[in-house]
Amino acid sequence: MKINQSFLLLLLSTITSTGSVSAFSAVSPDMTRSRLKEALCSPSGKLTLSPELIIPEPTDPTALLLKSTEVTKVSERIRTSAKANVAFIEGSIGSLRSFAAEQENARGQFPSPVPVVFTGIAPGSDDAVDLDEAADAGVSGIIVSVLNGKAISTVQDLIDQEDGSLKDQCEKALASRLQPIPEVFLVGGTQWEEEDVVKLVDVLTEKCGDAGEPVSVVLTIDAPEESDDDEEGSEDEEAKAAFLPKVPKALGKRVPIIGSVKVPAGGGRMSQYTKLMKESGFTGAYLRADCVPGFRMNPDLEAVGGFWCAAIGDLKSVKSKNFSFRSKVQLDKDVPLEWYNYQKNIMESGALGDFSGPAQDVNSDAGDYLGF
Repeated sequence: MKINQSFLLLLLSTITSTGSVSAFSAVSPDMTRSRLKEALCSPSGKLTLSPELIIPEPTDPTALLLKSTEVTKVSERIRTSAKANVAFIEGSIGSLRSFAAEQENARGQFPSPVPVVFTGIAPGSDDAVDLDEAADAGVSGIIVSVLNGKAISTVQDLIDQEDGSLKDQCEKALASRLQPIPEVFLVGGTQWEEEDVVKLVDVLTEKCGDAGEPVSVVLTIDAPEESDDDEEGSEDEEAKAAFLPKVPKALGKRVPIIGSVKVPAGGGRMSQYTKLMKESGFTGAYLRADCVPGFRMNPDLEAVGGFWCAAIGDLKSVKSKNFSFRSKVQLDKDVPLEWYNYQKNIMESGALGDFSGPAQDVNSDAGDYLGF
């Protein structure tokens, strides 16, 4: 008797998917919390690096059929090439399932699976993600926006304005076996000393209700508006990072404090900013999609995956940052993201060069960028 090959493939896929769901469902909340905390906090004290991936829902029928394969490929690259600590995913339940399943299939291998944190619904998707489905798909945590993204300048602002919604969101997430990670937005240009950050975490713990102390806290700084009279030097990333919160080491070990990085790649900006974050005591860096040049105009997963592999590799490197990437083929579109064809890029390391030395032969029109 002949059996249709497509039917066999569909059957095998269904069995594999069912097995994965069962495995995820069997993981206890304590185990999920432990794995997520370990991933966000490096035992050696190094800054952990976790990229944000926005996975839009394709409208083209062919792209829709290939989406699962593309998500699986980028998941593997984030784990094996980029060696990221955690993957923050904005996408549909299908994308979450494909990404997390690939990670779980690598359990027991090296590099080990990367925990997945859900950040929101993908562009083009009208369906809300059920939290129970997300947990069954293998998602470990979820970003919970404090005060709906409204920035605060003092801890008292949080005490005065929080109306109980944080408690509801955190307890709902835990009921679905997801670890809630509060994201607090801070007004740019305000000073946050160590005692302020400690008090902030204590208030968050209280506001989270029965959820208790969060597994981690994300701090996102709203950049202050710049006037037309500002000098050119005011755009320097070191000046912008002067108001980074000061995180005490003891607190970072107890609750990993992750800082958002939104500076655009190029000119060593990401490297400089993450260095200052480390000096300020942050446990890890949440590398936002804003770092990817042109990401809103070209959400190609293959290109974005290649960017994060290169960027995270560079941020982890102790070599000189004086190098450039050049795309194999100059593209016609005037989009910053087009500066590389990541599979054919050539990294020209300048480890023996001097960052402050003579100007490099960088042709931005040809797609060259100096460092990350």
